[in-house]
Amino acid sequence: MAHKPTSRDLPGGPERDTNDHRRLRHGRDRRVGFAVGEYRQPAPMLFTRDGHNVFLGDTFRGRSAFLVCGGPSLNDHDLRALDERGFLTLAVNNAATVVRPRLWCSVDDPGNFCDVIWRDPGVWKFVPLDHMEKTFKVRDEVDALVDSDERVGDMPAVFGFRRNEAFQPDQWLTEDSFNWGNHSKRVDELGHKGSRSVMYVALRLLYFLGVRTVYLLGCDFRMREGAANYAFDQDRSRSSVRNNNSSYAILNARLERLRPHFEEDGFDVYNCTPDSGLTAFPYVPYEEAVESVRSAMPAKIVTAGMYDRAARERVASQAKPTTGDSAGRLPNTVIVPTPLEHRPALAGSIATWRRHRPDLAGSSTIVLTSADGDLPSLPSNFDVSFVRTRNGEAIGQRLRTVIGEQDAGRVFVVDPRAVADSSTPLPDSAFEAPLSGAKWGYAKPSDLISQLDEWAGHVPGLRDRPPLAFPFDATSDRIRVPALATWWWSVDVEWFRDLQGILASAPDTVELVTLLWYVARRREEAVARLGLKKMGWMHSYNWTARTTIRRAKRVLNDRGS
Repeated sequence: MAHKPTSRDLPGGPERDTNDHRRLRHGRDRRVGFAVGEYRQPAPMLFTRDGHNVFLGDTFRGRSAFLVCGGPSLNDHDLRALDERGFLTLAVNNAATVVRPRLWCSVDDPGNFCDVIWRDPGVWKFVPLDHMEKTFKVRDEVDALVDSDERVGDMPAVFGFRRNEAFQPDQWLTEDSFNWGNHSKRVDELGHKGSRSVMYVALRLLYFLGVRTVYLLGCDFRMREGAANYAFDQDRSRSSVRNNNSSYAILNARLERLRPHFEEDGFDVYNCTPDSGLTAFPYVPYEEAVESVRSAMPAKIVTAGMYDRAARERVASQAKPTTGDSAGRLPNTVIVPTPLEHRPALAGSIATWRRHRPDLAGSSTIVLTSADGDLPSLPSNFDVSFVRTRNGEAIGQRLRTVIGEQDAGRVFVVDPRAVADSSTPLPDSAFEAPLSGAKWGYAKPSDLISQLDEWAGHVPGLRDRPPLAFPFDATSDRIRVPALATWWWSVDVEWFRDLQGILASAPDTVELVTLLWYVARRREEAVARLGLKKMGWMHSYNWTARTTIRRAKRVLNDRGS
């Protein structure tokens, strides 16, 4: 196993505190990235053709990225979203001929990759440093592959990196060169020999660049003889198929070994490839990943008035308060629907709300949870009350009753896995629209809106309104609609009570926020769709209680266990 440094291994001897040294090495926050100039920089990682150091660490601090690999499943996705503003992509090898990425990397001979990639100035290219003086391949007048007159280093936006061939998981995220597997004669701690891949470099590069959430595309991780094994045109021999499948198995095992280190450092990797042979990372549907990234960007671009500073300052001075206490509004209530498995996360997530969300300050908090199990012990200053379900009812069913019972102006429904990391104010619409919540881009099943149209056609107060009639694809499991996410939404209590006659006959199988969204849309009432991640909220439906606690500790600068 790799030797883990102790105080005696560090410059200065045993007097050097290991925690101080770790802080120095990683800058302001070791889990997020490097603080250039504030502390000593890490070892050089990227270089120009002439060997000059180029520091790009943390360029995309805290962002999400799609890592695009070349498996045939890549062609099964609607990839147009990756061209939208706000999407960061890194492609490997010839996958960049299917998707035009922002970033690209390779480790094999430059002649293996299409020259359209090398020549594109809009793509940052990361290659082994010793490839800078190599030629690549171009097509001649009869489409034969010949050596180029130019070299890799002549191409625009090319950066070089140093590789190593000793897989050591305990130092993999922090060593001073990019590991890409093992040398053919070297055996790792898992008993595997050899096996190298560009995917190692791609993940390590994204971490170095500051990306902290990665969504994998085209990671089929299996080949079959005679089948289409890539998303682009390329045959594979029988031996190549066998060798690649062997490498996939080793790579999967090594990524499993790396995953605890990724989780410890807040580096979340999800696999968006259905039925993938890569099992080291949890599966997330591609559409859900797209919506998560899309929700962090403005829904539209409005430039009017941006140069009118005086007018903006007048509007700001006349703006109404948004906390709800000095505007004559009733107090708010926060309801946290919490299944048994997420109860341990409450102490961490609610602590971040108390610190960073003044828009919820003064609100009472109700934890709505199931009847089984012991209740968690929370700090007394949290002012939290617990309400359990009863008579075998589901948490979602009980939620309808609890909202209607509140003596409050507004109820905020927040998932226990939601972590607040800044205090960016909510807009007035979050308090004034009858219904508001986090943006979401689809609902399930695909015919859900048709089902609700059918139901509403028999309900007084709705049947005289035109149906929404959103078209849907019967072969899909979802329908694309401008909906609200279930992890954060709010509703005006008086408006909610007025809907009780309508909701009484509504199907219990539909999420309450989706049902309210449908009613509001059908009645042509305002719905505020908010980019909550821009306003200081973090959340993932795939987080466990342990992951949520770790995120909350990082936000609160708690380095305890």
